[in-house]
Amino acid sequence: MPRSSSKDHVDPSFQSDLSVLIKIDLLKAMDSDISIISPVVVVCEMSLIFTDAGILGINRNLCREKMETIKQKLEDVDALNNRTFLQTYFSTDNKTSFVDETLKFLIKSLHNILAAGNFKGQTAYDLSVGSIIHQLFALCEYYPEITILKLNEALITEVTKWMNSDTDAFNWGHACNFLKELVGTGDQERKLKSSIKKIMTFGLPIDTLTDPVVLQPADCLVTAWLLDVTCQNQNEYIKKFQKLAKLLKPGGLLIYIGCLNATYYTIGQERQCVFTYDESFLRKNLTNEGFKIETCEVLDSKIQSDLTDYKQFIVLTAVKKAA
Repeated sequence: MPRSSSKDHVDPSFQSDLSVLIKIDLLKAMDSDISIISPVVVVCEMSLIFTDAGILGINRNLCREKMETIKQKLEDVDALNNRTFLQTYFSTDNKTSFVDETLKFLIKSLHNILAAGNFKGQTAYDLSVGSIIHQLFALCEYYPEITILKLNEALITEVTKWMNSDTDAFNWGHACNFLKELVGTGDQERKLKSSIKKIMTFGLPIDTLTDPVVLQPADCLVTAWLLDVTCQNQNEYIKKFQKLAKLLKPGGLLIYIGCLNATYYTIGQERQCVFTYDESFLRKNLTNEGFKIETCEVLDSKIQSDLTDYKQFIVLTAVKKAA
């Protein structure tokens, strides 16, 4: 499948719908620790609706072929894809298991980084692909007030099912058990659930991300694979990263999780293009945006699969410098 290029242009016929209404759902309060976001309607101006439409990376070529799918509600598109995405890349039930890299390496890296005692705060925001939450199990011990931001209601619904221990929720027990092996004791699932204070939608194409809801910059910002699957070129990546960085306080900790030198991943029968970048590009962008890199762990992928072609897995931390 051809990679996206910065020379790609948008046909005028694909720009008729430049606004998408995303409703912030009223979350069921599991207990008094979870805030209920007031229902509002956010207007997201999407000049490239097919670039930013889905957190699972709906790309230009796919949308050309399936224009009718693009016209569906965004949450309907992701509802079809998200569970397949979780089962494919984060479950232990598949013939090709990615969990040693996508789950165990990630959790172990974050545990080791945070257990060193150099980073600690109160608030954290998570903006990550799909409805994954395993990147937060190690975090909640050090940042006990977590806000999860997702691109649409379907992803919020999936996370809420897990929060409420619904029988049809995706099972993250293997992630809890792996962290428990590292720390020795504790109910990791209970800790994370009690640390998640808000779950809300956001939109990368708008300037304030969560407009009209105003979020104060946090002590920690976690992002896993989000920019990988929602960007087509370097300029788009840089602009979106700048928006994410506004959610982090000066002196705050960025936890960046991604795949290096990837060109695609697969959900069901659909192959999706991703933005291809290497460690050098990532480091340069962070430096240019005023971050000091603290730790960087890179794992060479040992997985042989037609489902995706990433070469390395990266977990990087950086501190945002004062302006």
